[in-house]
Amino acid sequence: MSWLKKKRILLDYAGGKENPSGIHKEGVLARKKLEDARAKVARVLGTQKKDIIFTSGGTESDNLAILGVFEATRTLGVHKPHIIISDNEHPAVLESAKEAERRGAELSILPVEKIIENIKDNTVLISIIYGNNETGSINPVPKLARLIKDIRRKKESKYPFFHTDASASYEYLEVNINKILADLVTVGEVLVVRPNVEIRPLLMGGGQERGLRSGTENIPSIISFAYELELIEFERVKESERLTKLKEIFLTKLKESIPQAIINTPKESLPNIVSVTIPGALHEFLAIKLDERGVAVSTGSSCDSRKNIDTRPTERGQSFGREEALRFSFGKNTKKTDVSDVVRILKEEML
Repeated sequence: MSWLKKKRILLDYAGGKENPSGIHKEGVLARKKLEDARAKVARVLGTQKKDIIFTSGGTESDNLAILGVFEATRTLGVHKPHIIISDNEHPAVLESAKEAERRGAELSILPVEKIIENIKDNTVLISIIYGNNETGSINPVPKLARLIKDIRRKKESKYPFFHTDASASYEYLEVNINKILADLVTVGEVLVVRPNVEIRPLLMGGGQERGLRSGTENIPSIISFAYELELIEFERVKESERLTKLKEIFLTKLKESIPQAIINTPKESLPNIVSVTIPGALHEFLAIKLDERGVAVSTGSSCDSRKNIDTRPTERGQSFGREEALRFSFGKNTKKTDVSDVVRILKEEML
């Protein structure tokens, strides 16, 4: 009956097959897998393991950053905490900031170049997207982080904290915390929270992830993300150069074939995104027609382009709705023939 000594009988299915909170051998193994993945992510991002908080994805990470800081500062007695976000944020940041406003925050939505001059004594958080997921534009996050740190030193204050959403850019821009200098960084299902930041959890439960994100960690997803992040780090430069060349080919052919097309993507931008507005065209209809021809594109943000609009006046006295556009985004499987074919098909559909 010696085989009984080797056989493991799992009777903790209620805790999940890989529950890192378990005190049994299976739980210990799951915890090791979790911490190994955390160490990999921390190394790639240039930070400490203790700074890595795993969430369900970028939306939750942004919510935790924005609302977590707001609730913490309100609890600490900051009167009407002031939050500043840029006017081209992902909906996860925009809607989180608006929810904070509903809870009592003061909210300013500004163009990036106006943010520093609008910092107030009660400003507790500034959030600026690193690479925009719609147009591909890149914001000068490291420069802004240095300016914000200088303001904190002059004020002799720990505020404002600085958050950046790098979910759309980490595949193509180096996201090293020691270089971009942000206090909170969203990288998909990871939120980096630096030790100087006070933050309150949004989810109540078992106190996982330093008590900031309760819920049994999704071990397979976390391991997969850590592996993907390491692979991206290894391939980033080469893949960015390849996509940049494809993007240049696409833009050249597009301008030749459809000269009236307006390129919304600036010259300095992520290598994988091109946003195009065609005057007089119904862009959603065009996207459907392209889909029928075997080409998948989107109109605006892939999360929900129709909701990524804020019609409130900005502090410039204008509203900033997203103009309708087609977003072409390239990836690992995109080839030179693909971009040529897409321009040809788009031109045919325009006739």
